[in-house]
Amino acid sequence: MSTLERLNELESLVAGGRVPGTTRCLVNLEKFKGLLEEARSTAPEEVQEAERIVRQREGIIKQAEIEARRIRAYSDDEATTIRQLAEEESKASVDSAREQARKMIQETEVALAAEARAEEIVEQAGRDGEARLEDADRRLNAILQEAEEQAEQRRRGADAYAREILFTLEERIADTLGQVRKGIDLLDVKGARVG
Repeated sequence: MSTLERLNELESLVAGGRVPGTTRCLVNLEKFKGLLEEARSTAPEEVQEAERIVRQREGIIKQAEIEARRIRAYSDDEATTIRQLAEEESKASVDSAREQARKMIQETEVALAAEARAEEIVEQAGRDGEARLEDADRRLNAILQEAEEQAEQRRRGADAYAREILFTLEERIADTLGQVRKGIDLLDVKGARVG
Protein backbone atom coordinates (compact mmCIF):
# COMPACT_ATOMS: atom_id res chain seq x y z
CA MET A 1 0.00 0.00 0.00
CA SER A 2 1.41 3.40 -0.99
CA THR A 3 1.77 6.41 1.29
CA LEU A 4 -1.16 8.08 -0.47
CA GLU A 5 -3.40 5.06 0.09
CA ARG A 6 -2.49 5.00 3.78
CA LEU A 7 -3.30 8.69 4.11
CA ASN A 8 -6.65 8.11 2.39
CA GLU A 9 -7.38 5.33 4.88
CA LEU A 10 -6.49 7.69 7.75
CA GLU A 11 -8.91 10.24 6.35
CA SER A 12 -11.65 7.58 6.07
CA LEU A 13 -10.96 6.49 9.65
CA VAL A 14 -11.42 10.06 10.91
CA ALA A 15 -14.48 10.72 8.74
CA GLY A 16 -16.08 7.39 9.73
CA GLY A 17 -15.73 8.08 13.46
CA ARG A 18 -18.04 11.08 13.53
CA VAL A 19 -20.54 11.06 16.39
CA PRO A 20 -24.04 11.76 15.00
CA GLY A 21 -25.55 15.06 16.07
CA THR A 22 -22.16 16.50 17.13
CA THR A 23 -19.02 17.87 15.59
CA ARG A 24 -16.91 15.32 17.45
CA CYS A 25 -15.23 12.13 16.23
CA LEU A 26 -14.31 8.87 17.88
CA VAL A 27 -11.21 7.34 16.35
CA ASN A 28 -9.53 4.03 17.13
CA LEU A 29 -6.24 5.48 18.33
CA GLU A 30 -4.25 2.24 17.87
CA LYS A 31 -5.44 1.82 14.28
CA PHE A 32 -4.78 5.50 13.57
CA LYS A 33 -1.23 5.30 14.98
CA GLY A 34 -0.57 2.12 12.99
CA LEU A 35 -1.64 3.71 9.71
CA LEU A 36 0.35 6.85 10.45
CA GLU A 37 3.48 4.80 11.19
CA GLU A 38 3.03 2.84 7.93
CA ALA A 39 2.74 6.11 5.99
CA ARG A 40 5.97 7.33 7.58
CA SER A 41 7.78 4.09 6.73
CA THR A 42 6.89 4.24 3.00
CA ALA A 43 8.14 7.81 2.53
CA PRO A 44 11.83 6.71 2.58
CA GLU A 45 11.05 4.26 -0.25
CA GLU A 46 10.06 7.20 -2.44
CA VAL A 47 13.28 8.99 -1.50
CA GLN A 48 15.20 5.81 -2.41
CA GLU A 49 13.41 5.81 -5.76
CA ALA A 50 14.69 9.35 -6.37
CA GLU A 51 18.22 8.22 -5.51
CA ARG A 52 17.88 5.28 -7.92
CA ILE A 53 16.88 7.71 -10.66
CA VAL A 54 19.92 9.89 -9.96
CA ARG A 55 22.18 6.82 -10.06
CA GLN A 56 20.54 5.75 -13.33
CA ARG A 57 21.24 9.22 -14.80
CA GLU A 58 24.88 9.00 -13.74
CA GLY A 59 25.10 5.55 -15.34
CA ILE A 60 23.73 6.91 -18.62
CA ILE A 61 26.23 9.78 -18.57
CA LYS A 62 29.10 7.39 -17.80
CA GLN A 63 28.00 5.09 -20.63
CA ALA A 64 27.87 8.08 -23.03
CA GLU A 65 31.39 9.08 -21.98
CA ILE A 66 32.66 5.52 -22.51
CA GLU A 67 31.02 5.49 -25.96
CA ALA A 68 32.60 8.85 -26.79
CA ARG A 69 36.03 7.55 -25.72
CA ARG A 70 35.50 4.42 -27.84
CA ILE A 71 34.53 6.51 -30.88
CA ARG A 72 37.50 8.83 -30.29
CA ALA A 73 39.90 5.84 -30.06
CA TYR A 74 38.40 4.43 -33.27
CA SER A 75 38.77 7.83 -34.93
CA ASP A 76 42.40 8.09 -33.82
CA ASP A 77 43.13 4.60 -35.20
CA GLU A 78 41.36 5.43 -38.46
CA ALA A 79 43.28 8.69 -38.81
CA THR A 80 46.59 6.95 -38.11
CA THR A 81 45.83 4.34 -40.78
CA ILE A 82 44.80 7.02 -43.30
CA ARG A 83 47.95 9.02 -42.54
CA GLN A 84 50.18 5.96 -42.90
CA LEU A 85 48.55 5.06 -46.22
CA ALA A 86 48.93 8.62 -47.48
CA GLU A 87 52.59 8.72 -46.43
CA GLU A 88 53.27 5.34 -48.06
CA GLU A 89 51.55 6.42 -51.28
CA SER A 90 53.44 9.70 -51.22
CA LYS A 91 56.77 7.92 -50.69
CA ALA A 92 55.97 5.43 -53.44
CA SER A 93 55.10 8.31 -55.80
CA VAL A 94 58.33 10.14 -54.97
CA ASP A 95 60.41 6.95 -55.38
CA SER A 96 58.69 6.22 -58.67
CA ALA A 97 59.30 9.78 -59.86
CA ARG A 98 62.98 9.56 -58.93
CA GLU A 99 63.34 6.24 -60.72
CA GLN A 100 61.66 7.68 -63.82
CA ALA A 101 63.94 10.69 -63.68
CA ARG A 102 67.03 8.48 -63.36
CA LYS A 103 65.97 6.40 -66.36
CA MET A 104 65.17 9.47 -68.42
CA ILE A 105 68.59 10.98 -67.72
CA GLN A 106 70.30 7.73 -68.65
CA GLU A 107 68.23 7.01 -71.77
CA THR A 108 67.98 10.43 -73.41
CA GLU A 109 70.42 12.92 -74.79
CA VAL A 110 68.30 15.80 -73.50
CA ALA A 111 69.41 15.45 -69.89
CA LEU A 112 68.26 18.92 -68.87
CA ALA A 113 64.70 18.32 -70.08
CA ALA A 114 64.60 15.00 -68.24
CA GLU A 115 65.88 16.59 -65.04
CA ALA A 116 63.26 19.37 -65.19
CA ARG A 117 60.50 16.83 -65.79
CA ALA A 118 61.76 14.71 -62.90
CA GLU A 119 61.64 17.70 -60.55
CA GLU A 120 58.07 18.45 -61.65
CA ILE A 121 57.06 14.86 -60.94
CA VAL A 122 58.72 14.96 -57.52
CA GLU A 123 56.99 18.26 -56.68
CA GLN A 124 53.65 16.93 -57.87
CA ALA A 125 54.12 13.80 -55.76
CA GLY A 126 54.91 16.00 -52.75
CA ARG A 127 51.79 18.11 -53.36
CA ASP A 128 49.70 14.94 -53.75
CA GLY A 129 51.07 13.60 -50.44
CA GLU A 130 50.25 16.88 -48.64
CA ALA A 131 46.75 16.89 -50.12
CA ARG A 132 46.20 13.33 -48.87
CA LEU A 133 47.45 14.26 -45.39
CA GLU A 134 45.13 17.29 -45.31
CA ASP A 135 42.22 15.11 -46.41
CA ALA A 136 43.06 12.60 -43.65
CA ASP A 137 43.13 15.43 -41.08
CA ARG A 138 39.74 16.75 -42.28
CA ARG A 139 38.19 13.27 -42.04
CA LEU A 140 39.64 12.77 -38.56
CA ASN A 141 38.28 16.14 -37.36
CA ALA A 142 34.83 15.32 -38.76
CA ILE A 143 34.79 11.94 -36.98
CA LEU A 144 35.93 13.51 -33.68
CA GLN A 145 33.36 16.29 -33.92
CA GLU A 146 30.57 13.79 -34.60
CA ALA A 147 31.67 11.69 -31.60
CA GLU A 148 31.65 14.73 -29.31
CA GLU A 149 28.22 15.81 -30.58
CA GLN A 150 26.78 12.33 -29.97
CA ALA A 151 28.21 12.24 -26.43
CA GLU A 152 26.77 15.71 -25.71
CA GLN A 153 23.34 14.70 -27.06
CA ARG A 154 23.34 11.62 -24.80
CA ARG A 155 24.32 13.73 -21.79
CA ARG A 156 21.53 16.20 -22.50
CA GLY A 157 19.02 13.35 -22.99
CA ALA A 158 20.05 11.74 -19.69
CA ASP A 159 19.77 15.08 -17.87
CA ALA A 160 16.31 15.75 -19.33
CA TYR A 161 15.10 12.27 -18.40
CA ALA A 162 16.37 12.53 -14.82
CA ARG A 163 14.92 16.06 -14.44
CA GLU A 164 11.49 14.89 -15.65
CA ILE A 165 11.46 11.89 -13.27
CA LEU A 166 12.60 14.04 -10.33
CA PHE A 167 9.93 16.71 -11.02
CA THR A 168 7.27 13.99 -11.10
CA LEU A 169 8.57 12.53 -7.87
CA GLU A 170 8.71 15.98 -6.26
CA GLU A 171 5.04 16.56 -7.15
CA ARG A 172 4.03 13.19 -5.69
CA ILE A 173 5.93 13.83 -2.47
CA ALA A 174 4.52 17.39 -2.20
CA ASP A 175 0.95 16.02 -2.64
CA THR A 176 1.59 13.36 -0.01
CA LEU A 177 3.03 15.87 2.45
CA GLY A 178 0.08 18.18 1.85
CA GLN A 179 -2.36 15.40 2.66
CA VAL A 180 -0.42 14.44 5.77
CA ARG A 181 -0.45 18.09 6.89
CA LYS A 182 -4.23 18.30 6.31
CA GLY A 183 -4.73 15.12 8.35
CA ILE A 184 -2.61 16.44 11.21
CA ASP A 185 -4.37 19.83 11.10
CA LEU A 186 -7.74 18.08 11.13
CA LEU A 187 -6.70 16.00 14.10
CA ASP A 188 -5.37 19.07 15.91
CA VAL A 189 -8.68 20.89 15.35
CA LYS A 190 -10.71 17.90 16.49
CA GLY A 191 -8.43 17.35 19.46
CA ALA A 192 -8.88 20.96 20.49
CA ARG A 193 -12.65 20.58 20.31
CA VAL A 194 -12.60 17.36 22.34
CA GLY A 195 -10.36 18.95 24.94
